[in-house]
Amino acid sequence: MSSRALRRAQRELEERQRLENVGQHEEEASEEAVTSISKPKPSLFAMLGDVDEDEGGDEDEVEHQADAPDEAEEPNPVTTPATQPSKKSKKKKKKGKGKAPVKESDKKVMDEIDLSLLTLGLPTKKSKKSSSPGNPWKSLDLQSQLTSSNEMQQLFSALTVDNQHLHASNEMRKLFGRTAVQGGHDDDEPPRRQRGRGQQQAGFAAAIAGRNAPGHRNLVSLGLRRNIFIQGKEEWPRATSGGLGMEVVGKKDDGTVEYRFVHNTMYQSVQTQFETCVASMDPERMVQLLHHNPYHISTLLQVSEIAKQQRDNAASGDLLERALFSFGRAVHSTFANNLAQGKARLDFRRPENREFWLTVYRYIAMLGIRATWRTSFEWAKLLLSMDPEGDPYCVRLLIDQLALRGREPQSLVDLVEVDHLQRIWKIPPNLAMSVALAHDRLKQPEKARSTLCLAIEAYPWLAARLCKELEITPIPKAIWGKEPVGDEQELLCQLYVSRAKDLWNTPEATSLLVEVSYSFEATEANKSPRWFAPFDELNLARHVILSDDRNLLSLLDPRIKNKYTSSSDPLPPEDNNPSYTTIAQQPGIQNLNEHQLQSELEGLRDYFSDVDLERYIAIVGGNIDNLTPEVLDTALRAEGTSLEEFRRNTERVHTIRARLLQLGIEVVFDDGRNREVEDAEDTDSEDDE
Repeated sequence: MSSRALRRAQRELEERQRLENVGQHEEEASEEAVTSISKPKPSLFAMLGDVDEDEGGDEDEVEHQADAPDEAEEPNPVTTPATQPSKKSKKKKKKGKGKAPVKESDKKVMDEIDLSLLTLGLPTKKSKKSSSPGNPWKSLDLQSQLTSSNEMQQLFSALTVDNQHLHASNEMRKLFGRTAVQGGHDDDEPPRRQRGRGQQQAGFAAAIAGRNAPGHRNLVSLGLRRNIFIQGKEEWPRATSGGLGMEVVGKKDDGTVEYRFVHNTMYQSVQTQFETCVASMDPERMVQLLHHNPYHISTLLQVSEIAKQQRDNAASGDLLERALFSFGRAVHSTFANNLAQGKARLDFRRPENREFWLTVYRYIAMLGIRATWRTSFEWAKLLLSMDPEGDPYCVRLLIDQLALRGREPQSLVDLVEVDHLQRIWKIPPNLAMSVALAHDRLKQPEKARSTLCLAIEAYPWLAARLCKELEITPIPKAIWGKEPVGDEQELLCQLYVSRAKDLWNTPEATSLLVEVSYSFEATEANKSPRWFAPFDELNLARHVILSDDRNLLSLLDPRIKNKYTSSSDPLPPEDNNPSYTTIAQQPGIQNLNEHQLQSELEGLRDYFSDVDLERYIAIVGGNIDNLTPEVLDTALRAEGTSLEEFRRNTERVHTIRARLLQLGIEVVFDDGRNREVEDAEDTDSEDDE
């Protein structure tokens, strides 16, 4: 029993003794009624580790214990008037059939207990009275609700995210001091003269920085700091997120809250241009698109990969940070709080959400290059909390190594011991081995040996491969010759050994592995370990593809590898749930030739020329931003059209322009006329020559 429950029991015992000495039966009956209601409940909350209980109760108990000696020194009154209320109370007790009046303080205690029960999702005293008597399943339902609530609270506790650890600068400051972080440029960033190899790369670097973008100024300091993901940089261009937002989908019964990122019409138009640039396979056009849309997520990710291929890790990481900064500006007002509590969720089936997954995963890899492991672990925990049951990028195959490198062994133990995840994941090979290292670092040698023994029993082939890589000779007889069975086990074995062998390459870890391996009794090869749960093939394939290891790619099923067609969205799920269809993907547009597209565009130009909105803009003060949808709808109806037709024709214009851009013709409107920009630029170039 907890100390709080003991103090409460002691207080109730002293109260009953005082009431017996005073002889006030009315208060005694009232106290017995309150005790019968409140006594079992505190012990239940004490076992649950209730943290929502009012902390002021301890102070009240201390005050009561200090006042008790003064009350005991007073003489007990034995006068006749003092006994008269007792007789009246007995008569009232007979009339009321044993029901004693309850004081206001007692009612308050009862209400707090009922409120706590409702918070846990358990039936209250009142609901029990209203339930049907003799229900044999009531206790079972209560137990299942209690178990489910405890498991989810355990999961939430293991997946809590501290946004202070999401900023790599905080870890750098802790490791190297404030002066090292503030002094000059980043260590990963080479000098400008090394980055710009020729005029093409110089223009590429300038486009990435966004310094030549028209009308862009530096971000203000306030906007740089107020971001839960990434602290912005002064040299980044000043621009909006371009129509990226977030909304709440709904709150689930288990206490989690689902969110989703959303794209408005303007953002969808830029997304169409992005897909057109991807289809053209021209990096320069992609850079130009980023030049005019510096915070478009898909473009940032694609240009980041281009910079990575050119071995410009500084520029690649900068673009990933800019993408996360844009996500941070778009999050819902309640997202940060639920993220900190481990309750925020994102549906991987939505393409807008998958961009966030991809950005975070690539950023984790970038943080690994910088050796900021504590920050990497926090980001991995964030990514895992978005969908711990599905885990579409198999973060559980990586998070254990990040936790150990980031000096967070207790967090790894807490994660492995989550009952909810054990039921879904079982215990993967990497977690089974790494948790033994975590116990060893926590100075728990017996726990480390027993855990490692169970891991070797389930996955002897992993221990054998690890001993081979560490050049331990001779290999213990119990695990000698053990090999993975099938491509999946071979894949998991190579993934873990290549990443974690240096974690075991210490005197303490190596001696632990050798000691347990030699003391382990040889068993028959277990083709299907009882701890092993097969991975979803698409999830595992995404993890391998993003690892950029060609040797591991050969172990994937060719049927899965053939589905990998885009680096901007590797292996979308089969139950993909897009919120909209991009303009370039709309049917019919691909079948039109250049002449047909220009003719349709000319008709749309006439439509917009006939719609005169200038006088309506003048009514709202000459600012088009003040033209609300209601005012715009009224104005369009007065012009003989509707808001729906206006939006449909606007989207069609973007469709045609995107298709013409794909054909190499960029169309702009200038004083009601459309012209081919590229043809005009070619003519000017010929005249200059």
